[in-house]
Amino acid sequence: MEGKPSVLKIVCAVGGAIILGGLVWLTLSSTREVQAPTTTTSLLTVAPDDYSEGTTTASVTLVEYLDFECEACGAYFPLVKQLEQEFPNDLRVVRRYFPLPGHKNGMTAALAVEAAARQSKYTEMHDLLFTEQEKWGEKNTSTPAVFEDYAKQLGLDMEKFKQDVASPEVAARVQRDIDSGKKLGNSGTPTFFLNGEKIQNPQGYEPFKALIKAKVSTSAPVNQ
Repeated sequence: MEGKPSVLKIVCAVGGAIILGGLVWLTLSSTREVQAPTTTTSLLTVAPDDYSEGTTTASVTLVEYLDFECEACGAYFPLVKQLEQEFPNDLRVVRRYFPLPGHKNGMTAALAVEAAARQSKYTEMHDLLFTEQEKWGEKNTSTPAVFEDYAKQLGLDMEKFKQDVASPEVAARVQRDIDSGKKLGNSGTPTFFLNGEKIQNPQGYEPFKALIKAKVSTSAPVNQ
């Protein structure tokens, strides 16, 4: 994993992420981290239908807003998976949708993953799309048939899958994450929040591991 950092220079952003992040933290300059505004705290509270890995009593929660077509998200994908294995009892990873408008398949992929989740295959579709990202990403037009093929590979009920992809309920679930991300000031992907604090994207596995380890050493287990 230590050989990955060079690919992390790719950033899927809609300009001004650093500036927006700075504006958020200016409002917090007179408070401590644990005294974040109620709105921010509520937006980052893990919901019952959030997609997460790890124990609910983990002392550290990493919330990731991602775009399945984002190359940087694809580069961080194996790093975050390795962190889950490194801290099985101390780290909870929560993944949220944040497809960017510049990606033709960003929203299409998010809808496909949410439809797969309706058949208890969120993780399988999530992992498959990132593993296969180079084959379907960066297209000039949306290619929904590609995601139907992936759904077939996972053995999904295809009639239900197609119905769910087109349903208002699935669209609303994806939009909920997008809306919360915008309220948090997100403008690019991946965007990470570590125990409620927005962090700069670590440049490789070891720096990321060090951040998690530091939080584990200073945080008490929580119940959510």
